[in-house]
Amino acid sequence: MGDKQKKTGIMRTSLLSCLLFAFSVVVSADTITDRAKRFLEQKQAKEAYELLQPLAPQRAGDPEFDYLLGIAALDAGDPETAVFALERVLAVQPNNMQARAEIARAYYVMGERESAKQEFETVRRADVPADVRATIERFLGALDRPQTRFAAFLEGTVGVDSNINAATGSGTLAIPAIGTVTLGPGLTRLSDNFLAFSGGASVAHPLSTEWSFVGGVRASARLNQGDNVKTQFDTKTLDADAGARWARDKNSVTVGVQANSFYLDNNRFRDAAGIVGQWQHNLSDTRQVSVFGQWTDLRYPTQSIRDADRTIAGVAYAQSLQLAYSPVVFVSGYFGSEKEKAPNVPFLGHDPYGLRAGVQLTLQPERLFLNGYAGYEERHYGGQEPLFGIARKDRQTDLRVGLQWRFAPGWSLNPEISYTDNRSSVNLFKYDRTVASVSLRKDF
Repeated sequence: MGDKQKKTGIMRTSLLSCLLFAFSVVVSADTITDRAKRFLEQKQAKEAYELLQPLAPQRAGDPEFDYLLGIAALDAGDPETAVFALERVLAVQPNNMQARAEIARAYYVMGERESAKQEFETVRRADVPADVRATIERFLGALDRPQTRFAAFLEGTVGVDSNINAATGSGTLAIPAIGTVTLGPGLTRLSDNFLAFSGGASVAHPLSTEWSFVGGVRASARLNQGDNVKTQFDTKTLDADAGARWARDKNSVTVGVQANSFYLDNNRFRDAAGIVGQWQHNLSDTRQVSVFGQWTDLRYPTQSIRDADRTIAGVAYAQSLQLAYSPVVFVSGYFGSEKEKAPNVPFLGHDPYGLRAGVQLTLQPERLFLNGYAGYEERHYGGQEPLFGIARKDRQTDLRVGLQWRFAPGWSLNPEISYTDNRSSVNLFKYDRTVASVSLRKDF
């Protein structure tokens, strides 16, 4: 957003200057608003914003105050507050072309291209001076050109995990070929507090009106806070992806390559690389369906016997509903196979299939959201476990609920609790797990 603001600074200044002198506004003798106007005329938007913002709870609803607050917030780098203020102006003065032009500019800065275009076109159709019309035409021309989009985030998390090693809770295990054995440290459930850190960046660069390059990188680390037995389950991940996206009308297709490295106790545990593809179709403004597929080469540097080829395919559906709290729901189903590469170890390969569903509720527009997720997966393994004499079959259920509170532009606080229950025909792989956490995230 910062790059876009710099590139369009001349246009924004031109539009603001033209509109300030092109339309007549009824003003009252108000010391605060007079000071704010002088700050804005001197291009001191930050000072104007700091002057007006503390008074918003008392003066919101006064069109003159809200209009000045909107301009100050926008030029001070807070377009979301600007939109709220200018929406209040337009609620009582729908023909106020100044406010409509400024809210269009706010939408433009936020990247809401369709909303910006609609508002600019409304102003253009009004009886406005030629220089104002020319400035709006430049904005509309910029909106019609594909834009390179960058995004990045940083996140920190604190939490508690009831089963950091996803292990059985039983201290003993009956093995037919051996008898009853006692499981040592690290083979049974361990609980601990943890800290986690993650960050990433992504880019979407248009190559033409229909084709774009897309890519991204991400990294994360999770650090347990207990003794050496527990810290051996510290994890780190590195991810990268790159590909191309084609979009026309209601359809889009994305194909690309992905790579991932997973570290356990600072040692490289698993590498993954593969290709992914997705077709997405918008059935309407509120309904969307997609079909996806993925092939991945899994390699374990210190346990090559576990190397495998993994293939997944599935379909997903999402819809926003015109109900209380504006729910957005999604469901998906998938199936696949994870085929072992080594000979004579069919028990290491399996066929997964599953269902997922989720919902997001808007508790406070643009600010507070409630998210819920449920997933179920079965895994059927290809041969008998050597020590147990039976074929392994897992049934895993995942539940998660969380809040997202966007308390400031680009900032969010995210408390979450999740539960996993893995039921297996082989007791060694049977476990349950509860994780509670709070994350602080900054989006750029």
